[in-house]
Amino acid sequence: MTQPAGSPADLATVRQVLFGAEVARLDNRDADIERKVEQDLAELERRLEARLAELSQRLAAQLDDLSRRQQAHADRVTQLLDQVMAELTRRADTLTTETRAGLEDVRTKLGELERRKLNVADFGTSLATLGQRFASAAAEDARGG
Repeated sequence: MTQPAGSPADLATVRQVLFGAEVARLDNRDADIERKVEQDLAELERRLEARLAELSQRLAAQLDDLSRRQQAHADRVTQLLDQVMAELTRRADTLTTETRAGLEDVRTKLGELERRKLNVADFGTSLATLGQRFASAAAEDARGG
């Protein structure tokens, strides 16, 4: 034997008859507590989402700040490296110029020394020739005298 299912209102009536108003009051209280718990959970979720969004924004701002500082540092390092490279290039150019000038000076002095050497050799040859002439003249004077 099956009994037809009753409406919710019929069920409430049966409950009141069987269990009295106390059960109905407890059911209502349970429903109120469940509704309150659900509202509190929804409020907690809303607060957590708001807090997470705030933390996310703060973290993003800190990361942006860190990125800007790193970029500024990288720019400064690049600028210093450019200055160092420019100074090294300038010094290398100066040393190259000084070295070339020094080498040219050495070549000039070597040329002067070579000319002096030739002049001394010519002077030595002239002295030798004069010495031979004087020796010949002295020998002639000594022979013929």
